[in-house]
Amino acid sequence: MGLNDFNVTPEKLIGKTVSDVAVTANAVVIKFTDSTYLDIYLDNSAQTLKTSTNKLEG
Repeated sequence: MGLNDFNVTPEKLIGKTVSDVAVTANAVVIKFTDSTYLDIYLDNSAQTLKTSTNKLEG
């Protein structure tokens, strides 16, 4: 896997509650109540959709 490649496991999203959603021309970001994010975005160089997850610490 490359430095910016992530795998999203659907089973890890089951039971989470969505607190916010942002939609742009190139991305959808879903924020969950536990401060976890699911990003779905267009990779312009490969012309494919990619996904990543992350959690805000702080």
